[in-house]
Amino acid sequence: MPTLFWTGKISLPLRIMINMGSIIAWVTGNARNTSAMKEKMKNGYDGKYSDYIHKYDEMGLSHYAEISKKLIEKVDCSGKEIVDIGCGTGILSLISLEKGAAKITCVDMSKLMLDKCKKKIIAAGYNDDVISFHEADAERLPFADNTYDVVLLNMVLGMVPNQQATLIELTRVLRPGGCIALSSHGPAHYMEAIESLIKTINMRYFSGHRFEFWPRDENELKNFFMNSGLNNIHTERLTWRDEFKSGSEAFDFFASTSGLWWNHRLPPEIRDKETEKTRAYFQSKNVTGITSDVVLAFGSLSK
Repeated sequence: MPTLFWTGKISLPLRIMINMGSIIAWVTGNARNTSAMKEKMKNGYDGKYSDYIHKYDEMGLSHYAEISKKLIEKVDCSGKEIVDIGCGTGILSLISLEKGAAKITCVDMSKLMLDKCKKKIIAAGYNDDVISFHEADAERLPFADNTYDVVLLNMVLGMVPNQQATLIELTRVLRPGGCIALSSHGPAHYMEAIESLIKTINMRYFSGHRFEFWPRDENELKNFFMNSGLNNIHTERLTWRDEFKSGSEAFDFFASTSGLWWNHRLPPEIRDKETEKTRAYFQSKNVTGITSDVVLAFGSLSK
């Protein structure tokens, strides 16, 4: 089951409001329907709720490239068979290939993201001998046990409701002696943007729902790894603040990298209007800085 109460950093009044909604969501069953949660997230990254997702690389490439480089610098890729779960547009996969990976399997729930990834990989000159693509759920991977030397999960876990189950599934496809390396959203990740969003959302449509985002700290990730049977576990936390020229630009970054997946609760005819309302709030309140809080975690499977 997903954690019921909010796990990120946010002001106390908004935390109370969000958690009251989570309690109602539990009573009504909304907070227990993890299949529906994952489908909403998939649809968001398929662009069904917003066109912003088509600017994912335009707005977020440098941001995610830096996270990917920090993660992969601690991983031996040379000659390894690697699976990149939640590959997005292929940022981490390309870096892994540049570091000498023998084969890469790219996995994502979103067909749109996977198509963008495939297009970039082909343009970079790689062929089917070294890379393959699969549309799949991280909790139900279509691979045999002990298939990969390295399993990567880059800024995905915070958007997965069944986090422990996902880590167990990643461990299942890992070969003995192999490693899992992931980056995840820390508690303060995007805290200014999330606070601004919650202050502007139309509560008529959001009341009684659990906000489907699960940031984690280092100790929680260590526990997930230990409970999955991994050892040699270590973590590292990175925090910084991205500064933008204007509140509008900060919102564009936030919207493009999230796909505005929460818009599924809004009637289609008002989604654009509500999005512009939030964007105007970012601009009027001069929300030009967004905190990044990233936890890196590594673990290996005994031979």
